[in-house]
Amino acid sequence: MKLSSTGLSHLGLRVTDLARARQFYVDILGFQPLIEQAGILICNAYGSVIAFGGDAPETDKHDRFDPYRVGLDHAALAVSDLDALEDMKRGLDAANVSNNGIELDEFTHATYISFYDPDGIAWELYVTPKR
Repeated sequence: MKLSSTGLSHLGLRVTDLARARQFYVDILGFQPLIEQAGILICNAYGSVIAFGGDAPETDKHDRFDPYRVGLDHAALAVSDLDALEDMKRGLDAANVSNNGIELDEFTHATYISFYDPDGIAWELYVTPKR
């Protein structure tokens, strides 16, 4: 079977505290809210749609993201160049978002910054080398 998909529609992430996630993703990272209703926040993340589900009684408030479980390992946002990445590093630092600084991906030879949201979900800001 071959799907007739035109690409990824959206990414859905479960969070433990939707208000805290909103503050992180909207106020710090600059995602644009598209829809906000009880238990869900849908944002435009620089051209990608990400839906955040939270405040569900079924979600353990003490749960943390684990990149070694089956499922999402991390999410990466594309960055245009090293200058923009350096600006974003300064922004993360100013917002007190713990990050690993600018690193080199030995496999792809790309530069990136890895960091985590309040639930420990792993993110990268990733400059793909031009080929």
